[in-house]
Amino acid sequence: MVSTTRRSEQNPPDGRRNERNTTLFALLGVAAILVGWQLLSFWVNPAIVASPAATGRAIARLAADGTLWIQLLITLKRLVIALAIGAVVGLGLGVLAGLEPRLRSVLEPLRWVGMTIPAVIIAVLAGLWLGLGDVAVIFVVTVIVVPGMYINTVAGVLAVDPRLIEMGRVYGFSRRLLFKDVYLPGIASPVIAGLTLAAGIGVRAVVLAEVIGAMEGIGYSFSRANSFLLTPELFAWVVLLIALMGGLDFGVLRPLRRRALRWRKAAG
Repeated sequence: MVSTTRRSEQNPPDGRRNERNTTLFALLGVAAILVGWQLLSFWVNPAIVASPAATGRAIARLAADGTLWIQLLITLKRLVIALAIGAVVGLGLGVLAGLEPRLRSVLEPLRWVGMTIPAVIIAVLAGLWLGLGDVAVIFVVTVIVVPGMYINTVAGVLAVDPRLIEMGRVYGFSRRLLFKDVYLPGIASPVIAGLTLAAGIGVRAVVLAEVIGAMEGIGYSFSRANSFLLTPELFAWVVLLIALMGGLDFGVLRPLRRRALRWRKAAG
């Protein structure tokens, strides 16, 4: 028994080993980006490309005077609210449209409109309709996020095995039980994938909306740094955005994905 335990400790399961390898290669990718960035800063005028060291000093300065935290919280608040609204609306409409072909046909033109109009036009129109500030930014991000969630949810509903649905009906499943035990496990993966895509799109959309229609936030601060040619500060806001997306991915999306997959296996 002792020898078996020691062997298991010395030879971790494949899942743990794969996770370590993934982390190692991710760190190598980050190192490659930093090296490439540093080399580029040697060859390009500092007014165009700030070095990693200069960017780090700018981040420290922004953090010390509180600007970084204030603008980060403003942008994060807008992003979280818009993602929550967009995810709920896209998920709800996607489930209903997946179950009802006639509603799906009615919503198709709206989906085309939402996916076709450029984000910058939506941001400009939001500024005209709603003015500058939180409401306009949240509106822009929500409108951009909904189509992706909707498409993934509809695809998940339509991909559910019809035999499972028929079996549930034969055994007298109620609509609630059929949805909980048949449809939800089937749409878990597409919905999480849609949410991951929505988070990435949402980060870019909130910055664009803040550049065009806000007087505070990371996007506004980025635009201001660009206007005054504060290149290290400009790169600092870019790094902060990448860190924000990384925090959402590792802190929220990946744990949610693991939990959804465990629940799907348990339900299956």
